[in-house]
Amino acid sequence: MEEIRRGRSVFAAYSAATLAQSKSIPKVGIVGSLNQRAIDEFKGGLRDFGLIDGDSVLVVGNPASAASPQAVSRTVSDFISQGMNVIFASGAVAGKAAKSATSTIPIVCLTGDLVKAGLVKSLASPGGNLTGISILTAEASAKRLELLIQIVPTLERAAVFYNFDDPTASLSVEPTKAAAAKMQVRLQVIGVHGQSDFPSALAAAVNANVQAIALTSNPLFDIAGQQIAELALQNKLATVSFADSFPEVGGLLSYGPSIFAEYHHAAHFAARIIRGAKPADLPVEHTTIYKLGINLKTARALNLKVPEMLLASADTVIE
Repeated sequence: MEEIRRGRSVFAAYSAATLAQSKSIPKVGIVGSLNQRAIDEFKGGLRDFGLIDGDSVLVVGNPASAASPQAVSRTVSDFISQGMNVIFASGAVAGKAAKSATSTIPIVCLTGDLVKAGLVKSLASPGGNLTGISILTAEASAKRLELLIQIVPTLERAAVFYNFDDPTASLSVEPTKAAAAKMQVRLQVIGVHGQSDFPSALAAAVNANVQAIALTSNPLFDIAGQQIAELALQNKLATVSFADSFPEVGGLLSYGPSIFAEYHHAAHFAARIIRGAKPADLPVEHTTIYKLGINLKTARALNLKVPEMLLASADTVIE
């Protein structure tokens, strides 16, 4: 899919004239893969610091389901020409494009691992003009497969979906492969570029006779969670995602951080920068709280029995 929905530019909310005349109002440009709820949470985080969109700050950006490096680069170029005070990048693709395009405009990035993506020097001392939040651990990627096996004890074949355009995809794929080998599960690794690839990806998984699908830590799989959940259920496949919103839209399992809370918190970085802080002086934060979500309705539709101990340990249960 195109990064920006048809008929809408990234500046749809504010005209070029409005942006040009708003020199006294700080402007935050949002780029990358994220949905409207994520944008709303980000705006909510700015409000925590008294920054109200359309009044004391202008937030520029639209929901985007897929963020190709080319599309992101075009958006970042627009942001630079429009004089953004801060760029918020959702995902490693957006983070890398923004960092490559400017060394002066502050960037806040939310992605799997800012250090391993090469976006910052270290968590404590990010250096340069970029900081933000890392939400991925190798342990969590392996844990998701372990959780699948608890619900599908006969699991012998599984697929892992990753985003072709994500330079950090291996940080999720490799731990999943290692866990699969340890658990004697044959793993099919399938890459996609965007939502239009999901039907063929599901077909490839079905042809490989997999019993379940694990989604890597990438914004695309959060945004398209409902589509993936529906396709998987149609094909009687169990699913697990990093996004806590996944069971809410029909996915079987989730294990990971509270994604929308992270978008809300990422805005605090942007607000502090607007107030005068420098990205290099704001240590990168790493998510340490992971939550388990289970959709019992989906489990019943798949004729799967959720162990009582696993159910008792879940943070969210969808009946």
